[in-house]
Amino acid sequence: MKLVPDRPPPAEVAALVESARRGEPAAFRELFRLHVGRVHRIVYRMVGPSADLDDLVQTVFVEGFRSLPSFRGESLFSTWLGRIAVRVTMHAVKRPGLRLVPIDSIDERQANALAPDDAASAAEGLNRLTALLAALKPKKRVAFVLHVLEGYSVEETAAMVGASVAAVKVRIHDARHELERRARKDSWFAEILARTERP
Repeated sequence: MKLVPDRPPPAEVAALVESARRGEPAAFRELFRLHVGRVHRIVYRMVGPSADLDDLVQTVFVEGFRSLPSFRGESLFSTWLGRIAVRVTMHAVKRPGLRLVPIDSIDERQANALAPDDAASAAEGLNRLTALLAALKPKKRVAFVLHVLEGYSVEETAAMVGASVAAVKVRIHDARHELERRARKDSWFAEILARTERP
């Protein structure tokens, strides 16, 4: 089981990439719309509730669109953009001045769509997930986030983080083991882990 929605159809994305390469503004806007949610989740799950979150997401797209001529289509656009998100975020994680802010609630739009009890439960779960992920070392965290939470294959994850498939499998295994150990007293997160696939 993967915990993420389906990705946009590759053929649709490939056509948008070609249009963006020709400088069509509408194509850039649509590529952003299709991928901003996933990029935002990757960055958030790596840095947590940082005051720099939106700036980091914007940096990913600025770098991605600027580098679009170098995209050769050897991987999915989402994988290529994810690699940029990982690079930008890993650099930020190592930066001592990263500003964190407390999480008080989930996104207002999400809260409005949920019953009060469900909104509180979702916010609490997000807080616990963020705290557990923050305890992992960055390389383990990014491998776990990309494969388990974002649904990328082990091979895609390896390409995005610039490591071998074997190394990524070890990182995911170690991250899962550490999270399971930390989550023994957290039935909500233990259930989430139990429902996800192992590499």
